[in-house]
Amino acid sequence: MVQAPARSLIAAMVSGPRYLISPWPWRALAWAVFGGGLSVVVIIAMTPVLMLGVSRSLRTALWSPLLEAECVRLLLVDEAACECIRRDLAAARTEQRLPSARQVSFVLFTALIAGPCGTVLVAFLVILTGVMLAAPWLVSPGEPINVAVWLIDTPRESWAAAIFGAAILILSMYIIGAYAGAAGQLAVAALTDSQALHREVARLEDSRTALLHAVEQERRRIESDLHDRVQHRLVALALTLGIAENIHGDDETGRLAADAHRQLDDSLAELRSVLLGILPRALTEHGLTAAVTDLIGPYPLPVTTDFGTTETSQRLPAAIEHTAYSVINEALTNVVKHGSATSVSITADRQDGVWWMTIRDNGGGGAAIQTGRGLATLAARVEAIDGSLTICSPAGGPTEVRMRCPA
Repeated sequence: MVQAPARSLIAAMVSGPRYLISPWPWRALAWAVFGGGLSVVVIIAMTPVLMLGVSRSLRTALWSPLLEAECVRLLLVDEAACECIRRDLAAARTEQRLPSARQVSFVLFTALIAGPCGTVLVAFLVILTGVMLAAPWLVSPGEPINVAVWLIDTPRESWAAAIFGAAILILSMYIIGAYAGAAGQLAVAALTDSQALHREVARLEDSRTALLHAVEQERRRIESDLHDRVQHRLVALALTLGIAENIHGDDETGRLAADAHRQLDDSLAELRSVLLGILPRALTEHGLTAAVTDLIGPYPLPVTTDFGTTETSQRLPAAIEHTAYSVINEALTNVVKHGSATSVSITADRQDGVWWMTIRDNGGGGAAIQTGRGLATLAARVEAIDGSLTICSPAGGPTEVRMRCPA
């Protein structure tokens, strides 16, 4: 199986000896040389950067290029981390955010300490390795060379130095790679926006809240149009048919008018049922308790309710009210269809910022949230308001539908 190429220096180093013949050692060397050049630039530009770089209007002109340069340098040792940091920097430019103290400190640390030290280390290892590898060609009779405290003055010593230089070359590739990899991880920790996740979560929460509000407004508009326009026209038509029925009596026209009147009454009943499911007028005008009272009025089973302090101080948010009403409506419908129950109780209360509700029936049990069914859809709607919907329904009953959400 072909192994995917490594996307970071650390991953390449732990992959095995293939690291030595890969481009990564050369990328680590380029990273160190790049750091030395960047240090020179930052040191020369230190005064204007420190004096003007904290100004919001000059942020893009001064600090942003330095951070971008560090990001490009990081690309040499960790491609995935570079992509992540680039996204953060792009978002910062869009929002005109000043660089954080951590980012500024990292740039200064790299320019004044890490960059020069890395360059000196690389230069020392390169010169040492180069001299020792070239020792057989540099040493000649009467012209020895010194490598630290080692005086190389014979051909045997020069070849030994070359072999030792090859070992140092391999060791240097790992030393420079480890240094570059560790500095790359430090760059990730320093340049990555620690608040990006929090801002994204806040943005998603705001987006979800706005979406729920828009859905609620659209539901209100549909209910209003059906109630105030369509239903009123149908009622007016029913009155007209009633007049026609009275005028024509039992003749053929009167019978047709009476039949049309009955069909129109059935349509109005269905329309009222649809309106009740979309957004009951009692729910929008008076709250959850009043809407549930209207809902259970014609219910074929005895239903007891106790909403505690749910609406004592203030009503629940509109999204919670409508979701709770939908849960109650679906639960009562399921009891009639499948429960073989003789009684239902609904209890709810608001405590410590949490609103909870329990719907209990004494039916045969066996209810469950199944994908694609009504309760599963309601569970998703409850989750959209940061709540939870659970069902406890052992075989033989009773069945309890529990809803909890912050309020």
